[in-house]
Amino acid sequence: MLASLRLLKYVTSFSEGRVRIRHPALRREKTAQAAYERLCSMEGVTSVEYNTLSGSVLILYDSTLLSQENLITLGIAWARWLDAIHAGQPAQMP
Repeated sequence: MLASLRLLKYVTSFSEGRVRIRHPALRREKTAQAAYERLCSMEGVTSVEYNTLSGSVLILYDSTLLSQENLITLGIAWARWLDAIHAGQPAQMP
């Protein structure tokens, strides 16, 4: 439950096929670019855009290939990674 709450504070919009995340760590070009590259390689993800000024990433995905449940599970792992990066701690990207 706590992990779900950690993720929810970063989700600014979520509809079928589209999710926008805002996180302070995404204001760093290196972090945002790494997230972009990893997200683009994930099955079911059709498009990724990031903006370091706002610290956001927009993910478009195929909901027939990536279920909402799987997306939430992945999102929790991403929230942990971004939190660690933001705190200056070592972390492995999901």
